[in-house]
Amino acid sequence: MIQAIELIRKYKSETNMIEVKSAAVGFPRRCYDSFSSFANKNGGLIIFGINEDKGFISENVYNVKELQKQISSLCNDSMKPKIRAEILPMEFEGKNILAVKINELQQNKKTLLL
Repeated sequence: MIQAIELIRKYKSETNMIEVKSAAVGFPRRCYDSFSSFANKNGGLIIFGINEDKGFISENVYNVKELQKQISSLCNDSMKPKIRAEILPMEFEGKNILAVKINELQQNKKTLLL
């Protein structure tokens, strides 16, 4: 995951498989779209606690446990079919951040995810 952060910082841009989201003040908007897009394509990594608007700096997420609950709820309760997210809380540059790996859905389920 550190390599992913280094990559986006180097090119000053997210990629088709890496997104960052600031989560300093609450659960970020538009997460559903990101999760859905990655699941319907080739999978990807979403890193919460990196602020794109401020030059990809690290910042603490608002509450690691609460953010994990929100992500789990989104994946299990809001998405059909459900998607499985691998969630990894970690410390980076002295800040609490959260990495979420979204795996690609099986081909026969991709068109169903709305």
